[in-house]
Amino acid sequence: MTLQYTSGVDVEAWALHETVQSSTPFGLGLIDLEWRFVRVNAALAALNGLSVEEHQGSYVGDVVPGLWSQIEPALAELLESGDSVLTREFAGPSPSATAQTGTWRYTLYPVRDRAKLVAVGCLVIELTEERYADELRLAILQTMADGLLALDHNGRLRCMNAAAERMLGWTEDELRGRCAHDMIHYRRLDGGALLVEDCALTRVRTDRRAVRAREDAFVCRDSRMLPVIYSATPGPAGGVVIVFRDATDELERRGRAERELDAVTWVARIREALHDDRLELYSQPIVPLTGGAAREELLLRMNTREGEVVPAGAFLAVAEQYGLMVELDQWVIGRAVRFAGLGRIVQVNLSAASTADTRVLDLIEHELRSAAAPAGNLIFELTETALHSNAAPAEAFAAGLRELGCGLALDDFGTGFGSFDYLKRLPVQSLKINMNFVRHLPTNTANQHLVQAIVNLAQSVDIETIAVGVEDKETLALLREYGVDYAQGYYISRPTPPRAG
Repeated sequence: MTLQYTSGVDVEAWALHETVQSSTPFGLGLIDLEWRFVRVNAALAALNGLSVEEHQGSYVGDVVPGLWSQIEPALAELLESGDSVLTREFAGPSPSATAQTGTWRYTLYPVRDRAKLVAVGCLVIELTEERYADELRLAILQTMADGLLALDHNGRLRCMNAAAERMLGWTEDELRGRCAHDMIHYRRLDGGALLVEDCALTRVRTDRRAVRAREDAFVCRDSRMLPVIYSATPGPAGGVVIVFRDATDELERRGRAERELDAVTWVARIREALHDDRLELYSQPIVPLTGGAAREELLLRMNTREGEVVPAGAFLAVAEQYGLMVELDQWVIGRAVRFAGLGRIVQVNLSAASTADTRVLDLIEHELRSAAAPAGNLIFELTETALHSNAAPAEAFAAGLRELGCGLALDDFGTGFGSFDYLKRLPVQSLKINMNFVRHLPTNTANQHLVQAIVNLAQSVDIETIAVGVEDKETLALLREYGVDYAQGYYISRPTPPRAG
C-alpha cells in the first residue's frame, strides 16, 4: 500500500521527514487513516521490535498491542480537534525485548495533501531509560545518608533531600526560594557571626571553584548549631550543590584523639621532669588565728626546659589517669620530709593511689628516719574522693600514719556525704573547710552558718579547723570571730618557692 503526495506545503514537510528519518535517533513513522503503518525509520522499527519491512501495512494495534488502548484515543483526538501537533506519553509493556515495561512519548501531527488529511505522522521517543535514570537519581537523593542542598545562582535554595530536612529541621517547602546563607549559614562553628562576603559557599558561586570544609556549622530550625563537614561544587546555571553530613561524632572523636595525644605528651613531660629533677615544691603559709604554731602547705610545680613554671592542675589529672601519681607522691614525700627535718610544720597532698599502696607508708617511715625529722611536723592531706574510692585501704593508711606519728588533715571538708562519718572512723587532726564556703563569706549568710556549724562540730571533737581561700581582710576577721584555728589564701600569701631554711 503506497501513498502519493503531489503538491502543497504538507508534501514538502513529508519530504523533509523522508530526508531525516534514516539518520535521526528518534522513531519516525507515517500512519494512514486506517491506522496502518505506511513508513517507519530504523529507530522506530527497533523500538517496536520488528523490521522496517514488517511494519509496512501492519495495523498499529498489532505492532504495539500493549499501547494501542492509549494510542487510539490520541489519534482520534488529533482528528477531532484539528490540532497541528498532539503530544502524549504512553506507558505499558514493551513491544521489544529491551524492557518488560516502558514509557514512550508520541508526538502526532496530521499530514495533508492540499487541504485534505491523508495520514498521521508520528515521532516516538523512548523515555524508559531516561525516566528510570531520573527515578534512580531521585531515589538515591532521598535515601542517601548525607544531606544535599541545591542553590541557584543567587544562593537561594532550589531543593534539599530528606536527610538534609532531618538534620536541619527545615522542610524543602519552608526554605525553597530563600537565601541559604541567611537561613542556615550565618554563624560560625564557634557561634560568631559569618558575613556573606566571608562565606565559602558564596565563593563557590562567584569563583566557580569547589570547596571542602572539615569544620563548619549550619544553623538548624531550632537555632541549634549543627557541626558539619561538607563539599560544595558549582552547579547548573551558576548555582551550587552542597553535600554535607553531621560532624558531631567526628569532631568529638577528633577532640578525644587530640586530648589523648596531649595526655601522652604530658606523660612524657612528667617522666622527663622526674628524671631531670625539674619538679619543685612551692609553699603557701597556713597562719594561726587562735594561737598555735605556723605551718605551710607544700604544692607541687613543674619547671619546663625553658624555665616556665607549670602548676600541678595542668598535669595531675594526666598523671592520675596514666598511673604516675605514686611516683609523684614519692618525690613529694622525700622533699617534704626534708622540710620537716628543718623544724617546719608542712602539709602535703596524697593521691588515692598512694593510700592504696602499702610501699608508701614504708617510704614515709624510711625518709623520716633518714632525715631524723619529727613525724609530727609532717601532715598529710586526704580528700574525700580518695577516701571514698579506696575506703578500706585509706583507713588502713590513716592508721599507719597515726602509728608513725604523722598528722592527718581532711581536705575539702563539707563537700561530700561521708564528711562527718570520716571524723568517727579516721584519726583526723584537722579539717580544711572547702573554699566554696569561705568565698564571699561577709555577704553570704548561708556560708556563714555553714562555717560556724563546722567550727562548732570540730571543737566538740577536738579537731582543728583550717579555712582555705581567704581573699580579703573582712573574711579573715569573720573567721577569727568564728573561732577558726588557721587561715590560708591569697590575701595572706600566694604560693612561692620555699625559703631555704
